[in-house]
Amino acid sequence: MDPKIPHQFKGAQTDAYSEIIFDDEAAAIQHFQTVRKRFLDINSWEFFAGEEKAEFSLRDENGELSLEEPRMKQYIKIKVPLLHNSDDGYDWVQIEEIEEENTPQKESVFIKVRPSQNPQKAENDTKHFLDSDATSNFLIKREGTKVSAEVHARNESPNTDDHTLFEQIRDKIVALGGMLLGSKIQWEGFTDGLIKLDDE
Repeated sequence: MDPKIPHQFKGAQTDAYSEIIFDDEAAAIQHFQTVRKRFLDINSWEFFAGEEKAEFSLRDENGELSLEEPRMKQYIKIKVPLLHNSDDGYDWVQIEEIEEENTPQKESVFIKVRPSQNPQKAENDTKHFLDSDATSNFLIKREGTKVSAEVHARNESPNTDDHTLFEQIRDKIVALGGMLLGSKIQWEGFTDGLIKLDDE
């Protein structure tokens, strides 16, 4: 496990991993650039998320749409399939860490996000179906001729800080559905989609 992935200390965890091994390193280097472009275009993540996919949009520190590459302290606005946050229909996470490595032998990009408040609202409570101890950790990597994508969700517990009974029930349903049924399937679809070849 990559040392950047947080330790698991409560709730559920999910791990998804996909890889492609190329015949030569030059092909792997070229394909990694395609994967990197997909990965850093967060507004297009839904196209790689498989069936029953969530919608993602990158937002700046004020919650406004951003078309640039992601930066620390920015937000990702998420619409979860079927059950939406009653606040405005969306869940929010904040980008807590971004790290990029580039050597002749290895290239990687790592992004860690954590449930957060809605930056467009005055309230400071977490607008997400998971509580703020949870993190989602995304990693794309090239090692020699191997290109891979990983998602590691850690410490997933339902958010119980919402103000209404409906929100509490909704968060428990979505969180349990994600933790026990959907997260691994969706994230494996996502990692497969990120690294797929253009002709697939």
